Amino acid sequence: MTRPIDTLELIKNTKRKINPNYNAKIRDIDAIYSSSIDKIQLILNAFTFGYAQGVKAQKRNKAYKK
Repeated sequence: MTRPIDTLELIKNTKRKINPNYNAKIRDIDAIYSSSIDKIQLILNAFTFGYAQGVKAQKRNKAYKK
């Protein structure tokens, strides 16, 4: 059985580790915000963007700050 994840704790801890080259920029946040029709779509769009950035960083072995 897996242990439950504390979502907000995971977010807090991960924020400190993100390589700044793969962090969301203001223009990214603005594009996600302005193209989302409601809060649910906003969350899903932001998740998808973050996932894509993470995949890109992982492929380059640069997901976390050194």
